This record gives sequence, C-alpha cells and structure tokens, in this order.
Amino acid sequence: MRSTLPIPAGRLAKGLSSSIVAVKSASERGRAELIRDVVDAYRRLYGSVQRFVTMLTDDRLNFASVGTSGSHSLNQLLSILAEEARAAAFVRLRELKAAIEEARSAEQLRDAIFSDAYSNDLAALRKVVAELERLDAAFIGLCVGHVLDRHSQI
Repeated sequence: MRSTLPIPAGRLAKGLSSSIVAVKSASERGRAELIRDVVDAYRRLYGSVQRFVTMLTDDRLNFASVGTSGSHSLNQLLSILAEEARAAAFVRLRELKAAIEEARSAEQLRDAIFSDAYSNDLAALRKVVAELERLDAAFIGLCVGHVLDRHSQI
C-alpha cells in the first residue's frame, strides 16, 4: 500500500530498487553453511554404512535412499551391519563393533542442528561435522580393508 503522506522536499531518492533483499550477516552465512555440512556429513555416513551392508550381503537387501519412505534409520542399518558382519565372519569384527557403537550417536549429532545451544555455536557445529566425518572414514576404511582382504585370498 502506498503512503499518502507528502514527501518532504529533498528526501525523494531517485532510482531506488523496488525489490526487498534479505541481508544476512557473515556469521549467519557461516552458520547456514555449517548446518549444511552437518547434514551432508550425516548423509555420507549413512551412505557408507548402507554400501557396507550391501557389500556384505552381495546386494541381497534392497534399501530405500535415506529420507525416503521405507528407508531404515541409521541405527537400524548399524544393527543389520553387525549381524551381517558376524554372519560373514568379518575379520576385523572387534573394530567394526567399536565403530558401530560410536556411530549409534550419529543421529543425535545430526539433530544438534535443531538445538538452540548447538545450532548457534559455530565451534560446536564444526565438531559435529568432524565427528561425523571421522565415523564415515572409519567405516570406509573397514569396508575397503575387507574388500582388499577378500581379493588377496582369491
């Protein structure tokens, strides 16, 4: 709605843009990027665990993508991974079990983005990203090690 008040002389700006643009501070951009990094790190971890299970089961199980209808929670996938690794006589089972126990907190780590205390603390978000990436690297290392062991026996 347009104002009907008279415009004081000398106060009319010429050539102003008529669009409204949200201005975000650098800290808000950094926070948004870190929240995205948490979500991305969680998805990578989920995908690594899912591929690990698929590899151990020779693709017997069909998995829906994370976040889709019918997808397993990460904790469900971790339980399936533990069962399948035991059944496959996984050589580094003790290490895998330790990684699985550590990864059980990943959903809580991911959910930190919904917490006022964490989502506004950039250092805490960086720690969450680093922990999720560390867990992902542990599963990738165990999976690759298993594949290399299997191929060396052939």
